[in-house]
Amino acid sequence: MIEFCFYSERPVQNTIKEVFIDFKIHTISNEDINKNNFTNKNILMIVNENLPADINDDFFLKNNVVIFFLKKGKQQKKYYNTKVFSGHTNINRFKDEAITFFMSNSFIYKDIIIRGEKIMNSKDKREAFLTSPEKDILILLFERKKIEKKTLLESVLRLKKDTETKTIESHLTRIRKKLLTIGSQIEIISREKSVFLVV
Repeated sequence: MIEFCFYSERPVQNTIKEVFIDFKIHTISNEDINKNNFTNKNILMIVNENLPADINDDFFLKNNVVIFFLKKGKQQKKYYNTKVFSGHTNINRFKDEAITFFMSNSFIYKDIIIRGEKIMNSKDKREAFLTSPEKDILILLFERKKIEKKTLLESVLRLKKDTETKTIESHLTRIRKKLLTIGSQIEIISREKSVFLVV
């Protein structure tokens, strides 16, 4: 289930829940945003014509943000990693594009940005392409730090846990090469039954 955090200057929570009926929605306040504790979150903001002035730029850098300006007006500066709507918009188009944006956008961990099918060093922008399984393995590792190999077999590669295969090691070898190519400090260590990160 896709989750997103929702901020609005108007009382439209019920409408958003009706539009995004299959989603888990967490309502957040301006105070929550200013604490700047969000990373790798999908965030939908509905504002009149200007964003709150005190939002830190890191908020946009570290999250996948969709902004809906209710009134067309002077567009503010373009923020990194945002999708912007303004004025009258077809609700189905808005929903489809917001979902696509949330599903395909960035994931950040240490010196790494995963955007779409690319992995990038956040410091010098060196990049490499990831296959879909490589991306899923990396994100799972970033989230959990340590994973049993049988979990990777079942949840990422969709294979039976008792399957005799070197598939995981093949994927991990390719991922390690790509981390080296982009100059990341992250290491992936593989033991008999588990895989874990060293940073």
